[in-house]
Amino acid sequence: MKKNLLVICTILFTLNLTAAAQGIVPINGTPQTITPVTINNSPGDQFDPHVSGDWVAYSSDLSIRYYNFSTNTDAQIPMGSSARDLLPDISGSKIVFSRVIPNVTTAVMVFDAATPAVPPIEIDAALNTARFDSAIGGNTIAYIDFGLEGSGELIIHDLTTSTSLRITNDTLPDQNPSVSPDGSVLTWEHCNSSFGNCDIWQAVKSGAVWNVGIVSDSPNPEANPDTNGTLVVYDSFRAGNADLFWRTVAGGSEVQLQMASFESNPSIAGNFISFESRPTIAAITDLFVYDIVNNLLYRLTDTPLVTEQQNDLTMLPNGDLRVVWTSDEDGPSQRSIKGATFSLPADTIPPVFTQPANIVANATMPTGAVVNYTVQVTDNVGVVSLVCLPPSGSVFPIGTTAVQCRARDAAGNIAVANFNVRIKGATEQIVDLAQFVNASSLPPVVKTNLLIVLSVTLINHRNIPFACSALGIFIQYVQTQPSSVIPPALKAQLIADTTRIKAVLGCF
Repeated sequence: MKKNLLVICTILFTLNLTAAAQGIVPINGTPQTITPVTINNSPGDQFDPHVSGDWVAYSSDLSIRYYNFSTNTDAQIPMGSSARDLLPDISGSKIVFSRVIPNVTTAVMVFDAATPAVPPIEIDAALNTARFDSAIGGNTIAYIDFGLEGSGELIIHDLTTSTSLRITNDTLPDQNPSVSPDGSVLTWEHCNSSFGNCDIWQAVKSGAVWNVGIVSDSPNPEANPDTNGTLVVYDSFRAGNADLFWRTVAGGSEVQLQMASFESNPSIAGNFISFESRPTIAAITDLFVYDIVNNLLYRLTDTPLVTEQQNDLTMLPNGDLRVVWTSDEDGPSQRSIKGATFSLPADTIPPVFTQPANIVANATMPTGAVVNYTVQVTDNVGVVSLVCLPPSGSVFPIGTTAVQCRARDAAGNIAVANFNVRIKGATEQIVDLAQFVNASSLPPVVKTNLLIVLSVTLINHRNIPFACSALGIFIQYVQTQPSSVIPPALKAQLIADTTRIKAVLGCF
């Protein structure tokens, strides 16, 4: 099958940068009691575990080992002539890693743990290569080639077609790629002038085209990106604190998980992010998981004397989560590999309404009045739907109408709020206008004349032609009064109120 490192393919460059990060303060959920499984605590140093479903791949001293949660079996990838295998990643049962053959090459290898009798295969085989930092998702492999450029260039390899594409081409460092589970999104660190000051970049596949763009390029260093194909999550040290950030692959606002502690090394699966957290920069780390949808933070470990280095997270078909990590309980050079499978409690917190006040409004036509209203509702995550009946902007009839609002969150929790909208008809508005005239500072003669007209109108309000004629006389009388008798502002208000009452009566 043909292999070609420099396949001609379109790469489009776009920018995904927007305004400052939107901060989110998580709500603490109930700390979780997890039951760790010891994957490997044998003599030697075990590190860098990655998990996909039931399969785990990790480095063990000089070799790569793999473990299956369902069968509780652990085995080593055959090394052959290799002096060292290191830095694995896994998708399904497919494992990619770097193989060091002295004076020959450092190659990227693929091994399928489901068919252990088949030896690992080198991709893009070539002599004198220096390829590290391999990552896999679906049939997409990414790795860094230091033979093309001393600071490393990013290569994408398609297992289906056995073709590769060079994504970067400059003298700046590229490192630490991650591939979404479906293989359609790649993210990595693209560094300015050193390996310690990096930005986060992404490549998104659309047909045969990879669209390349910047995810985050703040003045601060960003690191450890991961993606679920929809979001890109990473850590960044800003304003004296290390926090987690994420942004959708499509762009939009950067979101910051605001915590007083120091967070780093995130992994994302579905709507969950697992990460390390420590109260101070020099303290021991523990493991946490954050539920993006429900804005709930769960503590997984609480071991003051043991550092857990969070490494990878996967979601199982039944919705359970599985995390793997290294533990230095036997010493920093004798690390063990552990894992745990757990489920998080469902969100049971319903949305909360700010009780809407009852609304009173004047009818503006025989059928009532259009009423616009605003209802405030909050949720620990965010309201998915808010429906009020009758909706804002409806024509409410004369009299009292009950409005019911229902809000639902992502977990299906529902909250209900009720309020009334009362629309005053022509009779009530005539009474209000008479009370207003009576309380005004109009001259007594003018006030008396206006009140007589309104009284006659009220008595004969069912005789629409008569009432309309009387209200017309009211308006005409107000209009003929000089400004010294009825000030212009008061005159305008009296005419407007009377004109509205005529509209409610249906006067022509």
